[in-house]
Amino acid sequence: MVKLAQKLKGLKLSPGALCFLAGVMYALPYYFKYLFVLSYVALVLLFTTLLQEENRNRFFKCFYAFAVGFYLFLYLWLSKLYPFAGFDFTRTQGLVIILLACVGIPLYHALLHTLVMCLTKLLPDNDYLITIGYGAAWMLSEWVMTLGKLAFPWGRAALSQVGLLVSVQTVSLFGSYFIVVILVCASMMFALALQKHKRLYAVVGCSVILLNLIAGTALYYIPADAETDKSVKVGILQGNAASNEKWDKAKREEILNRYVSMAYEAAENGAELIVLPESAIPIAFSEGGRLYDRFAQIAQDNNVTILAGVIILKDDESSYNSVVAVYPDGSVSKPYHKRHIVPFGEYIPYQSFLEKAIPFIKGLNLGGLDSLAGDKAVVADINGIQNGSLVCFDSIFDSLARDNVKSGAEVITVVTNDSWFKDSAGIEQHLSHSVLRAIENHRPIIRAANTGISAFISPKGEILRRTEPLVTDIIYCDVYASDSETLYAKTGNLVLYFALAFEIIIIILSVYRKARKNHAENRETV
Repeated sequence: MVKLAQKLKGLKLSPGALCFLAGVMYALPYYFKYLFVLSYVALVLLFTTLLQEENRNRFFKCFYAFAVGFYLFLYLWLSKLYPFAGFDFTRTQGLVIILLACVGIPLYHALLHTLVMCLTKLLPDNDYLITIGYGAAWMLSEWVMTLGKLAFPWGRAALSQVGLLVSVQTVSLFGSYFIVVILVCASMMFALALQKHKRLYAVVGCSVILLNLIAGTALYYIPADAETDKSVKVGILQGNAASNEKWDKAKREEILNRYVSMAYEAAENGAELIVLPESAIPIAFSEGGRLYDRFAQIAQDNNVTILAGVIILKDDESSYNSVVAVYPDGSVSKPYHKRHIVPFGEYIPYQSFLEKAIPFIKGLNLGGLDSLAGDKAVVADINGIQNGSLVCFDSIFDSLARDNVKSGAEVITVVTNDSWFKDSAGIEQHLSHSVLRAIENHRPIIRAANTGISAFISPKGEILRRTEPLVTDIIYCDVYASDSETLYAKTGNLVLYFALAFEIIIIILSVYRKARKNHAENRETV
């Protein structure tokens, strides 16, 4: 790795170009999971460039070039939205929207990431503090992506390492932010070893990676004692109804009949729990309503439970994107309402301003209703097993899955609709987020997607069964409840809090040093 980084460093490119290249390289493992080692190579190239004396005053420019390269490449799959089939857009309007998504979002996220990383300019000239400081700032930049109306924490460092499951098992101890410590701090040690020709730094970097791998291997292979004897045979229905088809009123009956037929088939094959994806059938759900009647009939005829993503109306203008269970006796669980609704997908942030600037942007609301966000976890009893649900975008927020576990969930179900992105890398990346949620909380995950990828994921992050995208399919698995509580589930993101505390201390010390220096200069002047 070090030799390769040295060769890359020797390329006759400007510092900005080198950093941009490092950013593109850093994105590759998000597309090809087996290239996880490239994450280290990319960061070594970035850090060796940033550490060069002549680049110290060009930190913002160089790091922003890296971040733009990373996020531009990471979000390429957003282009699959074009030409917005089913939306009321002209091709020109659609092109404007896709350019805003594929260019605007990366530029915005690159700016956020760079501004937070600028905290490293306050670090004292100490190699080990620089190493810790870069790791802490990187963690904070990932955390910042989870905040506000535009929250979109997609490019988490941990996601790039799921190609080697043993390397991410430690997220069950310290959460996904901990992988930043391994990746960023080890890479900085390698960069310092190159810059200062100190083998000790390379040894420290290797030791950080090795210790994580040893701990991860132990966590992966040591049998867990938390698996209970409670199990349920689950059938996931992947009806392969694209979003533009779902909102076509002429196709609703066809989609409803397709899922009803698939549900009966799953019941005949022994499924005790039948799971349908996010808003699988675009008919509003209410007890006594048409959709409820069909679900209740299936449940009663076959003594099964139906767990389905549904639309629940609040009034004539707004709705919840929800999950409910319909039991064999016709009763219905308390609904879970999606907590993180998708900006520019389910609602338009800063709507009054944006609709004045881009009037046709309101066409992104395909369902015609304003989506409302839920505010809490809901756990439902399924055959004696406590199930906590997440809807689509929820699954990229680690805190929401942890909330489910803290509320008593022994199994987590993720219902999602990734049909917008067809069979692109985006749907694989979204699946990988569920892998991390499984490991963090040591919970099996049932993942049902409209057009794929549907999957069963073990508490260790293994994908036990999965569908191919863009096909109609049913998959089955016996899912065992897990009632353990990982260290992460108990303590949350402690490593993030340490990072925040470290950066606060560094800022205070920097202000103090500057004040002392100014005071000394003033005394000399007097």
